[in-house]
Amino acid sequence: MANPNYIHTIALYNCLRAAETPEKKDIWYRQVLSNCFYKAKVETAQFGTGIKRVNIYTVRIPESMRWLPYKEWAALQDSEREEFFTANTGDIVVYGESEEEITSKGDGAAARVLERNAPSAFRVTAVTVNTGHSMDKHYRLEG
Repeated sequence: MANPNYIHTIALYNCLRAAETPEKKDIWYRQVLSNCFYKAKVETAQFGTGIKRVNIYTVRIPESMRWLPYKEWAALQDSEREEFFTANTGDIVVYGESEEEITSKGDGAAARVLERNAPSAFRVTAVTVNTGHSMDKHYRLEG
């Protein structure tokens, strides 16, 4: 039985790091994934001498045959890489079916995509692979 909370669509932008490319530039790959869990909440946190409101994001992507660990995904040929996805810190999640492409500069730069889609977009700060469970196998992304 499918989890009734997995009803959202996200655009996951995987970054192939500059160190892994001949051009020594980050290259971004977009995958639109459906049937995901998405939660965004606002919390207050202590920063130095003040309190600040921060957005906390959690995404769960159901286990997929298209998912690969970053090192395996990065080792694929460009055309193959487009058929799979990974999850790594620094990647970007946008809520919904974003059609935007991330390029290395200008309006397509990663920071601009985050800004244009705020507050429904975040940079991934933690990834947990929860596929060892007997039920509800998923990849958890936080930001």
